[in-house]
Amino acid sequence: MAFKIQEAKRELIWTKIALMAPSGGGKTYSALRMATGMLEELKKNKQAGNGKILMGNTEHARGRYYANEFKYDIADVEAPYNPEMFVELIEYAVSEGYPILLLDSTSPEWEGKGGCLELQQQAGGTYQAWAKVTPRHDKFIASIADSPIHIIATMRGKDQYEMEKSDNKTTVKKLGVGAKQREGFEYEFTSTFLIDQKTSLATPQKDNTHLFEHEGDQLLTEKHGIKLIQWASSGEGFTPSLRNVTVKTPEEDLKDLKKQVVEVCKTLGGSKNEELMAIVKEYEPSGNTNKISDPAKLSELLDKVKDMKVSE
Repeated sequence: MAFKIQEAKRELIWTKIALMAPSGGGKTYSALRMATGMLEELKKNKQAGNGKILMGNTEHARGRYYANEFKYDIADVEAPYNPEMFVELIEYAVSEGYPILLLDSTSPEWEGKGGCLELQQQAGGTYQAWAKVTPRHDKFIASIADSPIHIIATMRGKDQYEMEKSDNKTTVKKLGVGAKQREGFEYEFTSTFLIDQKTSLATPQKDNTHLFEHEGDQLLTEKHGIKLIQWASSGEGFTPSLRNVTVKTPEEDLKDLKKQVVEVCKTLGGSKNEELMAIVKEYEPSGNTNKISDPAKLSELLDKVKDMKVSE
């Protein structure tokens, strides 16, 4: 077998960050602070795509709690929480030029209604049933890892309680021990943080960046997001970059659509094609396609005329 040997070089990196915390630990707030800092730095580097943050929200109204403090778009994700829906959301974010996607949270993909645990039960509930479900979950993991976009994924912590005694008083403390996701899922990320429910301080569990592993427990802020992008953008090589994504305005989309319709109509003979003109006049009585301002009508007209034969 022949091997191609070359000197290894750092490439630009799409960071994948995981935040785990028990309920009330501040996962969403921490994610938004980090994402805001990341976007700020991306804009400096002209790598900000459409210049927006997208949140994939499985937390119902809670996804909007901080809309008065941060600027972000939101896509509500409803049950059933199958892996394919999360993959579709990631692909959508990439196609629309979002440089940063928050998946808040990914736990329903595993344990929610329609998630992997339920899918395994529907497939028979046996060990063998995982052969049908695991590839679907693995595709979700691969979609996170391989997508040309920065992703912050939150996960609900596995709640555990312990008794604390001090000054003759006993209190109950909620701990986060791992994530409500498939075992080892949190280690698929560039950096993973476990957030304490009481203090909201984050402890690095895994850190490929080496930026945070020696800093101890800390509140995650915009500064962490800035540092991550500075680290990710320091490579010499090149990976597909959102800096080249051009997001069209609705007016530009409409203009392009009109242009397509005009070009197809010309190939069909234009006004000399009576059959064509009869179809066009169903959408615009004057027969002038430039007067059609409804994108849905233009798309429907384009589909119709594409199926026509060229006029003799």
